Amino acid sequence: MATKIALLNFKGGVGKTTTAVNLAKGFHSLGKSVLVIDADAQGNASRMMGFRQATDKSSNTLYEAMSGTAPIKTCIYIDQDNEDSFDYVPSRPDLYRCEQELVSRTGREYILRMLLDEIESMYDYIFIDCPPNNGLVAVNAMCASDYLLVPINCEVFALDGMGLISAKYEEVKKLVNPKLQILGYVMSRYDKRLTLHREAYQQMESLFPGKVFSTKIRTNIQLAESPAKRTNIFDFAPSSPGAADYQALTEEIISKIEK
Repeated sequence: MATKIALLNFKGGVGKTTTAVNLAKGFHSLGKSVLVIDADAQGNASRMMGFRQATDKSSNTLYEAMSGTAPIKTCIYIDQDNEDSFDYVPSRPDLYRCEQELVSRTGREYILRMLLDEIESMYDYIFIDCPPNNGLVAVNAMCASDYLLVPINCEVFALDGMGLISAKYEEVKKLVNPKLQILGYVMSRYDKRLTLHREAYQQMESLFPGKVFSTKIRTNIQLAESPAKRTNIFDFAPSSPGAADYQALTEEIISKIEK
């Protein structure tokens, strides 16, 4: 059965989507079968993986699966039409409608979990790119997952929202998904030359001992450019520091989970 990891942060611009897609490629490069669920209505992960909203308007997405109008298996796509790569379930802006539609559904927190029950035997790992809020779609992702992975950037207000994430995690764990664990926190856009960044990392280690990954995602221009090219860092710039960092993070996560 697949290990399911939700990438969550209620702030935007922290590297959540970039991390989800690059980890998927990193895991796949190590021989793992991988699926990415784009649960963010902005659809940025979908674009990175080659989905074109304008030309694929009739295609099934996560919205069709969660609304019950299409089987989840018909919503799975191959990354960039490359059969030797990981799979994904794309998203479009109509996923915003799920927030309202789920309110009246019985078992509304469990919709995504039930969908993944149908397909998780096909994969070793499933990554869920969550929306940057604590609405019902994000709660569905947390309820469907085994682990939370929290990307954080090293900016002035990097630690803002950590209390809200912790509170939401405890609530979901207590009420709907007792097996949920925090896999760890990943520091992104890190520059060791900056005192602010070093202090942010030290503060995170102090607040969450044993939960901050030693691998840091360094500031890297290729990481900023790869989403615009609709691809991951390994295919875009395999020799870049960004690719090296995500490879190291991939190996650290696998080691942690298997341990």
